[in-house]
Amino acid sequence: MNLKFDHIIHYVDGIESIEFPHQYIQAIQGGKHTQLGTYNQLSYIDLHYIEWIDVFDADLARSYAQTEEGRLSFANTFKDAHVQEGFKRICLRTQNIDNVKTHLEQFDIDIVGPIEMSRTKPDGTMIQWQLLYLDDKQDLNLPFIIQWGESDEQRAASLKAHFHDDLSIDEVTIQVKNLHESSQNWQSWYGLKELEKSEEYVKLSFKEDDVVIKLTEDVEEKYTTLSLSSTNIKKDTRILFKGACYEFKAN
Repeated sequence: MNLKFDHIIHYVDGIESIEFPHQYIQAIQGGKHTQLGTYNQLSYIDLHYIEWIDVFDADLARSYAQTEEGRLSFANTFKDAHVQEGFKRICLRTQNIDNVKTHLEQFDIDIVGPIEMSRTKPDGTMIQWQLLYLDDKQDLNLPFIIQWGESDEQRAASLKAHFHDDLSIDEVTIQVKNLHESSQNWQSWYGLKELEKSEEYVKLSFKEDDVVIKLTEDVEEKYTTLSLSSTNIKKDTRILFKGACYEFKAN
């Protein structure tokens, strides 16, 4: 099983008016998820990207979250009336989602999918993908799995004009309640490898992707920080934006 980092979801309230500080990151229009009651904008670093997402119909989102397909989806975020802005989860990419499901079925976790999804881009073209969700009954929304309807090469060719050539995603920091248990589980479930370990954190790596997953221990489980390298800055910069932390490191 070979998974890659695909994207991180950042919930923002009022997506039409988002403008990232200092213009480090530019977003393009995404589209509406008509089933989920959500819509998005996208910032492609390369094939790794940031999904800025908002809800246009909270009742529809909550209704979808009550279905079998939607109970572990992003729509479930809106089961509570007051949703805090910030990073909500990450997505990992596969070329064979059925094999991933077969692998995950050996563990004592809740699995939903694969679910066929699609949305219409602003230019009228259709994008298709499949999603696989898993849940271990902890507070954190676990990384979910995506298989796109096109290959990485096809997607890169069509999206290259939107890539941030000066940026690369280095690391995602995630707080978990039990550092050792989560590290072992993520290695087993997602095929990650231990890269570095201390009393405060564990860093996990993918087989064929440079993005690092950094787990830290805390009573509150959440996605906290996205770290990027930049060729356009001279000094490391830390930005708190819409409930999330972005770190830019001079490269």
